[in-house]
Amino acid sequence: MRYSVSKILAHQATRDFVRDTKPPYVVMSFHPVFVLGYSLIQQSADDMDDINEFFWQSIFQEKPSLFNSWVDVRDVADAHIRGIEREVKTGTEFVLAAPTVRWEEAADFINETYPDLGCKLKPPFEGWWDVETTAANTILGIEWRSKEATIKEVIDQQIAIRKNQTPHRVASST
Repeated sequence: MRYSVSKILAHQATRDFVRDTKPPYVVMSFHPVFVLGYSLIQQSADDMDDINEFFWQSIFQEKPSLFNSWVDVRDVADAHIRGIEREVKTGTEFVLAAPTVRWEEAADFINETYPDLGCKLKPPFEGWWDVETTAANTILGIEWRSKEATIKEVIDQQIAIRKNQTPHRVASST
């Protein structure tokens, strides 16, 4: 609850700052949904990032504990770079979310790609989010990475860490 409140208050403070000070530079806001992907800071299975952990735990439950809308960490980084490189009006807000993922599709991909992982997800899955990302799509020209690429990044890293190996990064942008 405190985290959500802090985000709302920070967002309002940014809007108030822009309105009251009219800064001579561009101020834009990025609002990513749940950020998934390869963690640069995770060293062991015990220090998994929060959202990656929710995703990982969801794989081993019948019903996921994470909503079906997420964004690849690399897409969040790309959005920030594109925001600097393009003409963006002050006050523009960007919601960052890859196309909605159906948990049924995610479970199918996980079961096909990692048959020995022990995925326990069982459809049907109720409720899902559909996130509006028109500003990021049109102004920033974001081409979201596929759900498969994001899922693969998280699972491959976790498998490698649990085998005490250096995880192999997915280099493609798909």
